[in-house]
Amino acid sequence: MTTNELPNLGGGAAGARPPAESKRRRTWLGWARAWLADRPTWLKLAVLLVLLALLAYVVLLIAQYCRTGKPVSELPIVPAPVQQLLVKPPLYASSLAGVQRPLGVAVAPDGKVFVTETGGERKVHVFDSSGQEIGAFAPPDTTPGSRTPVYVAVSPQGKVYVSDRSANAIQIFGEDGSYLGTVPSPLAGGHPWQPLGLTFDKAGNLYVTEVTDGQHRVLVLDPEGKLKLEFGKQGTADGEFWFPNAVTVDGDGRIYVADSNNGRVQVFDPAGKLLYKIGRGLAAGDLSMPRGIAVEGSRLFVVDVSRQAVQVYQTGATPKFLYVFGEDAAGNSTFQYPNGLAIDSRGWVYVTDRENNRVQVWRPQ
Repeated sequence: MTTNELPNLGGGAAGARPPAESKRRRTWLGWARAWLADRPTWLKLAVLLVLLALLAYVVLLIAQYCRTGKPVSELPIVPAPVQQLLVKPPLYASSLAGVQRPLGVAVAPDGKVFVTETGGERKVHVFDSSGQEIGAFAPPDTTPGSRTPVYVAVSPQGKVYVSDRSANAIQIFGEDGSYLGTVPSPLAGGHPWQPLGLTFDKAGNLYVTEVTDGQHRVLVLDPEGKLKLEFGKQGTADGEFWFPNAVTVDGDGRIYVADSNNGRVQVFDPAGKLLYKIGRGLAAGDLSMPRGIAVEGSRLFVVDVSRQAVQVYQTGATPKFLYVFGEDAAGNSTFQYPNGLAIDSRGWVYVTDRENNRVQVWRPQ
């Protein structure tokens, strides 16, 4: 054997294509050439254009995926029917323990998870991205009996805002747990208020559901804490609220409100005009008592306390029910009165599981 020859390791001549494979490729290529040879020029051009269009679509799909990092099912150029086939419910991954009757949860950009508890010491517990508890904090000069932290949100600057039902206030903390004060009431004359649900948009505006008796509504505060928008009142008609809980905002500025005692989610435009609602009922996708709510990409996640599950919808001009998870769960993934919900930058879903004294963590498929 000369130095230029490849060693024979069996299976025929080294580097040779198996006869069956070679024949199969020649057969398909020959059939394609023969088929095109007998077709008019305009049809050949049409086939070429279709192939070029498919190639351009694939390139655009790859470019959007690389630019946005979103799942393929959420890319704008993927048709809705295809999105439906690609969307799958998340899978139970683990739980965050060491909290008593948790209600609210929020995730900071660095992956820290903040959880409010309404039992035990009634503190805000902090977990790192691996699920290890790294701290807990509460307002100074308070006792467990004098504080009730409910919902929590992290501002674009990393500050932690916590609604306290006992104090009727929004407490502000540094990410390290240092106490920074409270959000002054934005109401005329500094009139007392009863803030509940909290969220921020990318511009730093704070959205608050407020449940003063007879005045259930949504307030929007600018980054300086000044009231810039107010809408809704207590009632059962469209655009009215009865104990609104969590609130969230999508990338287009639409405002989603869990109108809990009315058994629905109401969706408003950036000016507070009602767009549509997801109502109460018994059919698939209907709600009973929504609490926690969050938007991730083009999907809306809603915690339904009565159903003991999380329902997921496709957002847009009108909502479309996609799937539910947790409803038929068993073992570690069974909910007992879930409440708050948050989603991190990876698409992992955190749900406070109140009566199981934990936060369930679900990962995308």
